[in-house]
Amino acid sequence: MTNCANTIGPGTIRNVVFDVGNVIVRWEPEAIVELAFGKDLPDGITSRELFGGDIFRALNRGAMSLTETQRMYGERHGFDRKTTDRLVSALFESLHLIEETPKLMRRLKASGYGIYAITDNVHEIVAYLRGRYDFWPLFDGACVSADHSTLKPDPRMYTWLTETYDLVPGECVFFDDLQKNVDGAKAVGMQSFVFTTTAQAEADLRSLGVDPDRKLEAA
Repeated sequence: MTNCANTIGPGTIRNVVFDVGNVIVRWEPEAIVELAFGKDLPDGITSRELFGGDIFRALNRGAMSLTETQRMYGERHGFDRKTTDRLVSALFESLHLIEETPKLMRRLKASGYGIYAITDNVHEIVAYLRGRYDFWPLFDGACVSADHSTLKPDPRMYTWLTETYDLVPGECVFFDDLQKNVDGAKAVGMQSFVFTTTAQAEADLRSLGVDPDRKLEAA
């Protein structure tokens, strides 16, 4: 007998899946670096190196803690602890809420849609977001990269969510700010869109027949 949770194909959308960075909260490495260093960024160091390089990717995969990451930054770039503390403080301070997205999530949830997350994220950042904002309890489930030792667009990030929560991929729509992650979702059978604004995301949902303010019919 075929497990319907593993069936790939189009269907009525019943679950809306969100990335977190640049979908629910801002993720702006250049702003973090500017906040931490101002105009005194050491020569040869860029926001891409700090937040897109191997050290931060290892943190995102859960291979090291934030404290260990600070130590690695210090060893590689010659930062003292005061400097790495300033960088981490700037990171947390920069995580501003995209206020319209949780409002959309609440409307969808009130109408009976499942609300989920697939996010390349760090244990310490998730804990911070849980404490600072009230959107995390809206999720019926979440796949966080640091819990699974891999990053999007690895198909395991998407299939873990669908298999764990018994979701039909074709009944899920995923929003992410990066095209490669959207393509990863489509590869496992989800509908998916690049997130630009919450208003555009709502328009994308409506293009699939999802009215955030209309009750979802029972399966």
